Amino acid sequence: QLGAFGKDMATALVESMGTLPEEVEASLGKLMSIRFKVSGMEAFELELDQATAVRDVKKLAKDMCGIEPEHMRLIYNGAVLKESDTLEAYDEASGMAVQILFTAGHTGLLGGSKGTVVQRNPFSTPVRGMPGSKGNRCSRMSGRLGGNALIRKYGILMKRQEFREKAEQIGFVKYQ
Repeated sequence: QLGAFGKDMATALVESMGTLPEEVEASLGKLMSIRFKVSGMEAFELELDQATAVRDVKKLAKDMCGIEPEHMRLIYNGAVLKESDTLEAYDEASGMAVQILFTAGHTGLLGGSKGTVVQRNPFSTPVRGMPGSKGNRCSRMSGRLGGNALIRKYGILMKRQEFREKAEQIGFVKYQ
């Protein structure tokens, strides 16, 4: 049994629950159809809220274009959209698409014909005669690949310039 106070609370709760969806709809804002264009692919559209941040747009666009969000750059109307920007500047009536550009990360910028090989122990040389072992030997001091300028005798494993700097400290004496 509810008292008069309990009935008043129950009716107030039911009334507030009835108005909740209207408040939620007002806070969502207006959904718009936003066109995206990736070079080499067909354009696609996403239904998004105007208040959606660009970082969230990238996550949603990943499923459609297959580009990771950290490798995406979004450009609209000639300006790069920052991570914290929202889609409020987008004009649905203009028909312009948001361009998605792929920007390669650090792994995409690696050059050269050989893959990098990590030498586990810098104090041992790779096996002599192993294919490609000459270019894979690295200096003990700088860790850079040596090629022909790496001094290997006595297990020194230093580039020529590094050896000239450290020869006296190691104990080598230059005779005329």
